[in-house]
Amino acid sequence: MKNWIGCIVLLFATPLIAQVNCVTTADQLGPYFIANAPLITNDTLAPGISDTSRALQLTFYVSWNCDTVDLDTLSSTYMVEMWHADAQGDYSNVDGNPNNFAYRGKLELSGKSTVFHTELPGIYPYRPSHIHIKSYLTDAWFTDTLVTQLYFEGDSLLQFDIASSYPERWIRLDTTAKGYMGGFAFGLQYIIGTAEEEKITWTCFPNPAVDKVAIESSSPFAQIQVMDAIGRVYYEGTLPDGQNLDISEWPRGTYVVRINEQSRLLLVR
Repeated sequence: MKNWIGCIVLLFATPLIAQVNCVTTADQLGPYFIANAPLITNDTLAPGISDTSRALQLTFYVSWNCDTVDLDTLSSTYMVEMWHADAQGDYSNVDGNPNNFAYRGKLELSGKSTVFHTELPGIYPYRPSHIHIKSYLTDAWFTDTLVTQLYFEGDSLLQFDIASSYPERWIRLDTTAKGYMGGFAFGLQYIIGTAEEEKITWTCFPNPAVDKVAIESSSPFAQIQVMDAIGRVYYEGTLPDGQNLDISEWPRGTYVVRINEQSRLLLVR
């Protein structure tokens, strides 16, 4: 039995640190937000990458229930306003710095993913490297605005910053010949006028998990896929009820568990 859902668009952020779900948590706006930043062109936020060792490429996704959304199918554009410090830890347009909107801009996300380029943000007293985010659906008759901050896994200053204590917002970076590369999915909760599919009931526990995790499904032949935040697959296949999946060698972070097009977040500690 399929249930049709009405056309309402909702965007929520939840501050529950113990809750492992697919809704991105909020963070403080901070004192350096400036309105009317320019639209990002050529998917590049940096005014000119002078130090290629700090070059940063990020891939952004928008997800619902951990499933990637094809934004081209929506009538509304998903806009992400971003601002971050330069390599010296300074923000443009404040404290007497040049009013050139350097490292500030609005990015329109499209399709199933959007790639953009900038530099790794610099640090300043008491704050790890981070990117400020203000995102929302444009032209929607009802929407909330998500204000949050993104951090980078492995930053030695994370342990001293209370605002950065949400590991699901830590981006894992890979080092390449052209700089750093990572990805992040903005988890939304919305209803967009689509039909629900018949669901297989399943559980994934414990969550958060340390060395092993059990996945039990109402279908003994359900196909399971587990991937990290940038799409690297760590497990794919079937898993009989009661059998534990060994995750002892997996890097700490957030993973997506998918069964029959249903997805949930798994936090590995």
